[in-house]
Amino acid sequence: MMKFILITIFLIQSLYASEAPSVDNTDYSLSRQKKYQYTYIDRDHTQSENLMHLSVVYGITWLVYPLTQPDTFFNDGSFRKYKRNFGRLVFDQDEPFWNWIVHPLSGSQLFLYYRANGYSRIDSLTMAFISSTLFEFTVEIYTEPASIQDLYQTPILGSVMGVGIENLSLYLLNTGNIFGKVLGHLINPSTLFWFYEGKIQLMPTYNGRDRVGLHFSMDF
Repeated sequence: MMKFILITIFLIQSLYASEAPSVDNTDYSLSRQKKYQYTYIDRDHTQSENLMHLSVVYGITWLVYPLTQPDTFFNDGSFRKYKRNFGRLVFDQDEPFWNWIVHPLSGSQLFLYYRANGYSRIDSLTMAFISSTLFEFTVEIYTEPASIQDLYQTPILGSVMGVGIENLSLYLLNTGNIFGKVLGHLINPSTLFWFYEGKIQLMPTYNGRDRVGLHFSMDF
């Protein structure tokens, strides 16, 4: 009875497939339109992997900083300031918009970058904290001293925000409709890149006789 139910469900689903069934001499698998499930897969990382990711993020910050704040970077920045600000730590006087929205939002994308590369949530927080600290003490000092608030608001609040974005984006990406996928990728752009490790391909199979299955593979 259970086999009959499973076979019936599979045959109904196959009516909506965009590809015609392909018959093999050894396995009568029905080929359906590819369907993906988005998730996160935690794994261990080598020291060289950690250094590589930190270096990539660090290099990107040197590119993003002048692009996102060109007036501040080119008008207020100088290597004389860099030398004077090196090692200094102050409470900045930035507007709340920057401290409570921009920095946590930046931290959330750092967190999600590391999540996309297979880091657990606690490891992503740790890596985001290291990346943020490197930015504060070796990049932003080109224009101003390192900020005490930013040292915790960017990685800590950013990771909290990142967990929320992670959950929401996974829900949207797995809805199966184009609007959900577009919005999910928009709020969590790391899922668009080749390094995203959590994409699982799901493919129902049927041998033409009495066996129904679900084949899946992961992109790493």
